Amino acid sequence: MAPKTAEAIVIGAGVVGAATAFHLTQQGLTDVLLIDKGQPGGGATERSGALVRTHYTNAPEAAMALAAQRWFHHWADLIGGDSGFVPTGFLQFVGPADHERLRDNVQMLQELGVNTQIVNADEVEGIAPQVWMEANAIAAYEPESGYANPSATVAALVAAAQRGGATLLTETPVTALRVANGKVVGVTTSAGDIAAPIVVLANGGWSVNLAAPLGITLPIRPVRVQIAFFQRPSSFPRGRDGGITIIDRGNGFYSRPEGEDLRLVGLSGFHETLVPANNDVGYALDHYQREPDPDFAPLAAQQVARRIPSMAGQPVVRGHGGPLDVTPDSKMILDRAPGVDGLYLAVGMSGSGFKKGPAIGACMAELITTGTATTAPIEPFRLARFAENTPLLGNDYSYPDDLVAQLRKDALIH
Repeated sequence: MAPKTAEAIVIGAGVVGAATAFHLTQQGLTDVLLIDKGQPGGGATERSGALVRTHYTNAPEAAMALAAQRWFHHWADLIGGDSGFVPTGFLQFVGPADHERLRDNVQMLQELGVNTQIVNADEVEGIAPQVWMEANAIAAYEPESGYANPSATVAALVAAAQRGGATLLTETPVTALRVANGKVVGVTTSAGDIAAPIVVLANGGWSVNLAAPLGITLPIRPVRVQIAFFQRPSSFPRGRDGGITIIDRGNGFYSRPEGEDLRLVGLSGFHETLVPANNDVGYALDHYQREPDPDFAPLAAQQVARRIPSMAGQPVVRGHGGPLDVTPDSKMILDRAPGVDGLYLAVGMSGSGFKKGPAIGACMAELITTGTATTAPIEPFRLARFAENTPLLGNDYSYPDDLVAQLRKDALIH
């Protein structure tokens, strides 16, 4: 049964919402309600590529990702349970035209404290012998990065929040935010009204419809992305650490091990903007096509084989589509809601929230309980940047022209 009151309500039990609920309990709140219209992690989180890395082309995102790695590396001690994190190491490849940008970004990351370095073809052969690299090329290497299990990560965060006193309420859609005298006073759900002086929107694109009646416009578009799982070649070791994690900007893919003998492959720019009926972004995210497109796996196989030749001809085992909430600059929104005291925003993850989730949750809990986020800076992620026409930009990498045509769309790196 739904409670009648709570100290704080977090809407959305994906990795961001679960982490926020957990960290609120760590900040001393003992009556936190984590509520979801479905099951924990049932939206974007469970269909995430779940890469855990710190290579970004802008300092604010890199700082958040770096802060989050502390939790992934010390999960059992700091949260409890198991996130499924595997430190496979991580390689970032770019096209030849972006080598200088890569060097500049690695320097920026090193200044933030990221354990990363530029490596050449000989060094890559020693790090990941299955990976092919041009003789005169360079890559960025992070030995402490890898990937995690998205379902296990959310389950552990939810359990930790519950140990701290939080309550989980599932299969209960929030239909409205309740506001009085400029302050949030609770929510209306399918199970009735629940009073609370603090409400956090951590439900991705589903937040748009809840915020709109309050005069808050969240510039989020619903997007569908796809992932395919291929049989791993015999040249790769078996096990969850059987191979390195990769983002290859020059060839437009990202890849990591999966389970005992599979390899996940996604295409960085192969996505579809969903068209909301009657501007209902949440409906679009609920009713997207779950099965992959017929042309997705062949293109994913072609692109990954350019960097991992032994993947050529490997059979595809399964695949799926997944939903994303994307902002105009493809960066998240972490902020107080304008004009409504007690309402907070942790949305618009743009396909890059999983790896940052534990730190995002800490920042939101700090903002709510102390007024200032200290785990990492969040001012660059303020909502007002869009109205101010000051998007968060980075020293971004390019795509080769022929790849842009092949992948059809603009880039989303996971």
